[in-house]
Amino acid sequence: MPRLRYAIYTIILSLLALDLANADEVRVLHYGGVFGQAMKEAFFEPAAKEMNTAVIDQSRTDMAKIKASVESGKPEWDVVNVNTLEVGRGAREGLWEKIDWSAIDPKVVGPVGPLDYGVAFIGFSIGLTYSTKEYPDPTKAPQSWADFWDVKKFPGPRALENRVRYQLEFALLADGVPRDKLYPLDVDRAFRKLDQIKPYIVTWARPPVQPLELLMRGEVVMAPVLSDVVFDAVKKGGAIAPVWNESLYLTNSWSIVKGSPNVKKATEFIKTVTQPAYEARLAELTGYGPMNPDALALVKPETRKWLPTEKEHLAREVQFDNEYWAKNEAALIERWTRWLAEK
Repeated sequence: MPRLRYAIYTIILSLLALDLANADEVRVLHYGGVFGQAMKEAFFEPAAKEMNTAVIDQSRTDMAKIKASVESGKPEWDVVNVNTLEVGRGAREGLWEKIDWSAIDPKVVGPVGPLDYGVAFIGFSIGLTYSTKEYPDPTKAPQSWADFWDVKKFPGPRALENRVRYQLEFALLADGVPRDKLYPLDVDRAFRKLDQIKPYIVTWARPPVQPLELLMRGEVVMAPVLSDVVFDAVKKGGAIAPVWNESLYLTNSWSIVKGSPNVKKATEFIKTVTQPAYEARLAELTGYGPMNPDALALVKPETRKWLPTEKEHLAREVQFDNEYWAKNEAALIERWTRWLAEK
């Protein structure tokens, strides 16, 4: 019996030690890649020092894995970086803890406003991008999605992305739908407009990098490209230019995983990394726009001109409707797949 009691006591102490260790760490899931490396430098390492807490980061974000982890009752992560589209979708599936806005300044989310289950922290856009070799004079370059569809005035091979999301918006904007009347999407009208451009699309590109690769190799003269991808390419000497007009403005958010044993620590982490200095540093490294309005003043002017969160760019961009796509994307993917297979 004494040996049994000792064994039980040892197990209890081990479990208590594990709990204490967990209390001194926060587990973060993100999209990885170059963006993940930038977040490590701008967010994770300085946050660990400021919070005196280990930041254990992993990649890459996968909603199916997050859901399975929550359903197991033992989530692998405390905080996850998700596209804001997934905030609403995940909330309906019970994947997130509610955000405690008494512990986080609501202004850090900028124009998005406070969400129940997410804290927006970066802004980016996807819009028409053209080759400056093909169009060296910006006054004679395409400036709208109507121009993308105008194959007589602007001849040359084009690419669109092989996904229904965003392509429907581009088609409707090309067809003259006002940006403030875009949602809910007129899906039939969008596909009719896509029928017109389909013969001129040489590649249905894999996002997020292939559209840029096609432009850089001269295989297409214009394509939709993410703003952060454009920023990185231009820094490296890429002969491309973005069209801010009619770009779709999107955000990424932090959400706290349902069942996390470290909700308070996760909240502290979000509060820490949404400070101006943190977000300004990430902007310098990536070209993602900071959501905290106080961060912009800390960003160098040569970087700010590439940020989709700049006031002059926001005025020309179109706010992407996350809720619409969270509700409708599954059905629209099926229709897109059928349409793409049609000759």
